[in-house]
Amino acid sequence: MQTLREDPIETIHLYMVREEEERKPYVLLPLFFAVLCLASIIGVTAYSGNHPLYEQETVRVPAIFLPPKHFSLRVPVIPTGVKTYPATFANGTLTITNGSVVSFHMPEGMIFTASNGSEVITTESVDVPAGNATGFGVAYVQARSVTAGVNGNISPLAIDAVYGTSLYIRNYQAFKGGEESYSKAFIQPQDVNLALSQARAVLTEHILSGMLYRPCSEKTFGVQTLQVSWTCQFITYKPLQGKVLSVKVQGKFIVLEVEHVARPSKFVIR
Repeated sequence: MQTLREDPIETIHLYMVREEEERKPYVLLPLFFAVLCLASIIGVTAYSGNHPLYEQETVRVPAIFLPPKHFSLRVPVIPTGVKTYPATFANGTLTITNGSVVSFHMPEGMIFTASNGSEVITTESVDVPAGNATGFGVAYVQARSVTAGVNGNISPLAIDAVYGTSLYIRNYQAFKGGEESYSKAFIQPQDVNLALSQARAVLTEHILSGMLYRPCSEKTFGVQTLQVSWTCQFITYKPLQGKVLSVKVQGKFIVLEVEHVARPSKFVIR
């Protein structure tokens, strides 16, 4: 009888393993950083354009001389001084005629009344000679009005008086020189200085827009009306790039403080 040979049983183990999917590269993150970097560059560029960096420097340039200019102004000088003049006395001469054979002495201070009521007084004594067969004795004496003013300016023969029985006092010429008191304004030094200051203030407005090489030369004329004349030498310079902050004249040169946009720095990439 044939015996069957049994082969040994072989155990086979099966394992199920899931294959991993191929990972896709991350695209969004680098793209995000690229956009952020670009936005930063644009922002910095825009800010720099609106807020540029400035720097200042001092520049010395030759002055350009312009033709001299002349300015003139007339201003009235207003007087503030007041001088008062007192009233004055009228003066004249009295003619004294003596019809007596006896001479007569007339003392100083004799008063006579004129036809207009004004009185005159003799300012000296006088001896009047006596009359004789050839005529009357005649003498002359100086007199003035008793009261100052125009009322003492009497007309000829306003005085026609008889002193005693033989003396005749007359004024054959008018009395003159009597004036009322009055005040008169006069110019004081401070009045001239004030007018000059006013003229200079107006003339200064004409030179504010220019640059002077040196102070203007000045001439003045007149008394009641002051005429002030200026001769000015202006200078200029060739235009520069940037904003001029200050200007200073030094001889025939002009020193400028200039502000301009800073030059970009050079970057070396190695």
